[in-house]
Amino acid sequence: MALTIEHIHSTESDDVLVDVLSDEAQRLLPDELWADKDRYFPALDSIPRGLRAMAGVYPFFVSMNMDDLGWHFTNHSDERDLNETLNGLRELELPSVAEHFRQAWAIMLPYLPDLEPGKYKGEEFSKWARAAGIQQQIDPMNKAIWKMLHEFGDLGLLESWARYARKYPKHCVVTEAQS
Repeated sequence: MALTIEHIHSTESDDVLVDVLSDEAQRLLPDELWADKDRYFPALDSIPRGLRAMAGVYPFFVSMNMDDLGWHFTNHSDERDLNETLNGLRELELPSVAEHFRQAWAIMLPYLPDLEPGKYKGEEFSKWARAAGIQQQIDPMNKAIWKMLHEFGDLGLLESWARYARKYPKHCVVTEAQS
């Protein structure tokens, strides 16, 4: 069943609203679609812009909770993914995070061809990033984003999903034109 504006308005808990939004994104972008980038990116054009933003930033949120910006670019070096992340951060009204991400992307850009997913494992990436001077450049951005994560509370940056959906519920539901 598709998410409705009424459902967004009636969901009082941010935790539950994030779960509801995640379920709707999963319904519209099932795992098999995520796995096939040639189908995934065109499918993004058919979903509400709020859910597209959430889908675009989710891997970034995971990376920042588990690792850091350097590891994010190691695991997500496809330019299409990076554009979705940057645009998603902007859409979700996270301009400071978007700017830190943009700066890190500029630093990582010359190295992206070398960052095929899975190329670096364990300490190898950390050693390489330090030796190349990358880690030292992006550490200030990591610290700033982690500080924001802490300020958002238990949900971290996912809190932005709930705030966005409450402010722009029409941007999070499928309209008849999109069905």
